[in-house]
Amino acid sequence: MFYQHTRAATFIRSTLHRYSAFAWVQRALRMADLMIGAALFNVRQTGLEKQQAVQEKLAALAVYRETINAHLTASIATGESSPSGLLMPNQSLLYTGRVQACTQLPAMMHLARELCGGQICVTPSAASFDNPEIGKWMDKYYSINENWISDDRRKLLAFGRDLLNSDYAGHRLTFQLFAQSPPFAHLNAVYRNFDFKPALGYVKKAAGLSDRVTGLQAEPRLRKIA
Repeated sequence: MFYQHTRAATFIRSTLHRYSAFAWVQRALRMADLMIGAALFNVRQTGLEKQQAVQEKLAALAVYRETINAHLTASIATGESSPSGLLMPNQSLLYTGRVQACTQLPAMMHLARELCGGQICVTPSAASFDNPEIGKWMDKYYSINENWISDDRRKLLAFGRDLLNSDYAGHRLTFQLFAQSPPFAHLNAVYRNFDFKPALGYVKKAAGLSDRVTGLQAEPRLRKIA
């Protein structure tokens, strides 16, 4: 498509994610919601959500979710004009949110997997529960109380397996990490769009540096050679 048109390819590459990254980060936000819901239901069915160690892990998932949401919200609230005059999300905040959403996703999936427990890999299929001979035993041992009967538990554990512990889960993780661009390119996008000038200004003033360090010093006069 861009054969021997490197300038066109460079332009598309540098502008393609200007808006599409927003929907991409939204996708990660929904993934965080799914992980939180699956993990919280799993610990609530047995009352484990009352343990501080469990609450700590749930809070970590919530922090991950809210960090993504904060970047999305802030990128719109502080939107900026594109080179052609269109309104676009704040690029630095949007790309930073994308980095946070993608780089932390593997750890958050592992955390949610810990909260769901080993039953997501050993729970029998729906066919076992429907089997006339063993279905009654499934109902007996998978039912906890009147609120958590075997059918709901089976569906929840199957959902947790598909979300966190299946071929699809692995595919989804890789897709999130690489489909828009590889992780190093995400960080390069932040580097290109973050405004480093305020930080340099703060340090210049605090350290009492001269204008030379920013290249703003006056041009030196040439010495006359006799």
